[in-house]
Amino acid sequence: MIFLAQYMDIARLIQIFLVQGLTGLFFLFIAYRILKRELKGPNLILSGFYLSVAFGVIINVIYAFILVESVVHILHFLTYYLLCLSLIFLLIFVLIVDKSDKVITPKIQLVLIITFGVLLFSLWFIPDGIIINASTDWKPEWSWLFLTFSFIICSSIAIVPTTYFSLKLYFKFEYKELKKKWKYFLVGIFAYFFLFYGTTISNTLADPTFRLIWSLASLPSLISLYFVYYGVAKQL
Repeated sequence: MIFLAQYMDIARLIQIFLVQGLTGLFFLFIAYRILKRELKGPNLILSGFYLSVAFGVIINVIYAFILVESVVHILHFLTYYLLCLSLIFLLIFVLIVDKSDKVITPKIQLVLIITFGVLLFSLWFIPDGIIINASTDWKPEWSWLFLTFSFIICSSIAIVPTTYFSLKLYFKFEYKELKKKWKYFLVGIFAYFFLFYGTTISNTLADPTFRLIWSLASLPSLISLYFVYYGVAKQL
């Protein structure tokens, strides 16, 4: 295995070290704060969201220094896998808030996580779904087939249901303070959905100009992700 500091343009420096590096550390800190309060159902699930994102982006930072195609390919897929897996934790958390953990039991939670995880893993078997090597300047380039199946899996199983139940809860709440807190939560999860779609499209287009624009545009969205914690986690 060869570890080398590779050449990086401004867009990749911003995206990997500034955006993703700081995000990984920040999300680890938030997960710690959530779990420190109490090791109970909603806390564990929401911390699962933050830990999945944190480990995903940290792995991405690590493989930026590796120039072995097979290793980089695996680590890049693992990064994307964890970032997508985090979506199911958001859905489960919202379902628990809506229906309680007596209805959304640990068994149901586990089934949802495993089912979603298996479907995500199927993306690995798409021929030439991901190309990342010297010919791509060690930047990921995805096929449109990979993007399409990724969108279908993540949107239909996680993003759309999470959006539906989150909005349902917002209009269901009667207390103004509770609605205000949940509004922050909505801003946070919509920012994450925005990051998911934007990053996926950026890797598929593989256009240097778009990558730079996206690197800059994603910064405010990352700040907004704190609202997921501010909106509800501090009240758990």
